[in-house]
Amino acid sequence: MRAYWRHACIGLLSALGVSSALAHPHIWIDSYYSVNVSTPRVQVVEAHWSFDVFSSLDMLIEFDKDANGQLEKAEKAEAAEAFTNLAQYGYFIKMQVDGQAVTPASVDVLDVGVQDQALTVRLGITLPNEVDLQQQRLRMGFGDPENYFAMVIPEQGLVQLNGMRAETCTPTPADATEFYMEGWVDLSCDP
Repeated sequence: MRAYWRHACIGLLSALGVSSALAHPHIWIDSYYSVNVSTPRVQVVEAHWSFDVFSSLDMLIEFDKDANGQLEKAEKAEAAEAFTNLAQYGYFIKMQVDGQAVTPASVDVLDVGVQDQALTVRLGITLPNEVDLQQQRLRMGFGDPENYFAMVIPEQGLVQLNGMRAETCTPTPADATEFYMEGWVDLSCDP
């Protein structure tokens, strides 16, 4: 039985065998970015995911070995390793600097946990170059072109700011023309 769930979770995480033409979302993930704007120059951001409860329970069956409803120690490490399978999809991260697509230099799974029965993932994203938010616009969104994962913008919005200059920066929602995205946020800061 455990092997069945292992294969189900691996299939769930890698979304293998799904045709773009026939796909519709099977997994819903509330997803947002957090950006520390202690200075207007940014090169590292974080992504936060919270999976739908149904998908979370399926994955917890596989990774929560002691069935206590939490991921701890080795369970966390095993779940984090499984999530690295999503690297082949770029972790569904979509970014642009001044209208030009940007691929992160690196993405690391920083933490995996459970909150209110939902599996949560925190990703560390390093951009290839520093972005000066006083002179450049950083556009961020999430999307799965295969439409297997629905990357949902939570009520609090797609970007949360923190740091000394957070009040001088403006995250502006923008419509997405891509069918697989709910929207974008353009981030810039006042001089």
